[in-house]
Amino acid sequence: MTALHSKSLHELLVSVPHRVVYGNRSVRISQITDDSREVQPGALFVAVPGTRFDGHHYIGTAIAKGAVAVVGQRPDLKLPAHIPYVLVTESRRALAQLACAFYDFPTESLYTVGITGTNGKTSVSVLSAAVLGESALSTTVHNALQYDSPYTTPRAVEIQRRAWEAVQTGQKHFVLEVSAHALSQERVHGIDFDVAILTNLTHDHLDYYRSMEEYLRAKRKLFENLRSDARTIINGDDPSARSFIEATRARVWTYGLSSHHDLWADQIELGPTGSRFLAHTPLGAVPIETSLPGKFYVYNILAAIGVGIERGLALDVIKERIESVRQIEGRCERYRTRDGVFVWIDFAHSPDSLEKMLRTLKNFYPRVISVFGCGGESDPYKRPIMGEISGRFADFTIITSDNPKGEDPQEIVGQIELGIRSLGAPYEVIVDRPRAILRALELARPGDCVLIAGKGHERTQIFSDREIEFNDREFLHNLGIITYQRAQ
Repeated sequence: MTALHSKSLHELLVSVPHRVVYGNRSVRISQITDDSREVQPGALFVAVPGTRFDGHHYIGTAIAKGAVAVVGQRPDLKLPAHIPYVLVTESRRALAQLACAFYDFPTESLYTVGITGTNGKTSVSVLSAAVLGESALSTTVHNALQYDSPYTTPRAVEIQRRAWEAVQTGQKHFVLEVSAHALSQERVHGIDFDVAILTNLTHDHLDYYRSMEEYLRAKRKLFENLRSDARTIINGDDPSARSFIEATRARVWTYGLSSHHDLWADQIELGPTGSRFLAHTPLGAVPIETSLPGKFYVYNILAAIGVGIERGLALDVIKERIESVRQIEGRCERYRTRDGVFVWIDFAHSPDSLEKMLRTLKNFYPRVISVFGCGGESDPYKRPIMGEISGRFADFTIITSDNPKGEDPQEIVGQIELGIRSLGAPYEVIVDRPRAILRALELARPGDCVLIAGKGHERTQIFSDREIEFNDREFLHNLGIITYQRAQ
């Protein structure tokens, strides 16, 4: 935030309905934050109650660091007389509304595309941004590598800041992944979406949501809040599609692999180095040849084609831009070792994504060896399910650590074991991830495939007491086992 960005509290509050203001509305605001650690002089501190910490407990710290006004949802607060207090019904939503106003509602000036779903968000985002041309992009990979952020969808103020920067630099498009958590936590409230995409809805995040129905309701918020002239592009082959179609007043296209969809594909030829298919669209049919493999990429590409058509682009332009995307970091990366073993690195960290990867690879290789773990402090219910999936579809499984965080890695792998043990499928447990990867390569024969799943683009591994530098691809490259030349 720059000195250029300074507004009065009164100007910002125009965007916040149902609030009560105590104190001076003319105070100048040069920063908005809900994190007391980030407060700088001139800040407006928004006290947000969270699952672990309540921002109301840090108001004193924020004021001591220079906050000049406070927003909160507790009516009983006693603040110094010179600090204005804005009482709101819901602090999270107010934070998003204030961020929109602070940055002059930037998504109203951008063609804004939001992608939600359990799997495929990053791929559809990257493909959509490629189709649109010059675009600001916010994906899981982009956030991690460029901003060192663990969030699929950034915090509300960060989203608005990036959108504002896109406007300032003359960009016309803004493409972002929208997670269920972001929707529940109002991070994307106030964004003016032109297009919203649903990739799919499968088992995940049941540590945060009490049921799949609650998870669905969170995702559905993106579609419920669209303008009537916006466009939704929904995976019509997903069982949840009808619920999302009924939830929106926007114009709907569905996509899938049958002719009753608005965007659909046939004449599909799948291979380990890519696929070919004929895409049928409202503008006619277009042949697509892509280096992105697997049926799931056929779906992802159909969604991105829809974005391009809705934006008014010609099919030949869309085709050229789709086919220019050769690889997406951490997604279906494929390499070949000196010994002739094929190594695939993918972010697959949910039951559905792991199963899709294993099913795809089984079509192309005589044996598939799976190496994966499950993250700590997240959905424990999927762990035995993923163990069973790997046991069912891989020829050999090595269970290892992902990011155990505050949990005991041994307990996590033990829960994964519960799913594979009953199948009698061959497997080993090697908690140390580097050793697990090397063991898989030791077991592999020329022509076999090793799938290293779960971390993809990630550059670190997080434990309860430390965070270490580790990336699956870099580990193998530094040992000279793979080069950065993609396998053909």
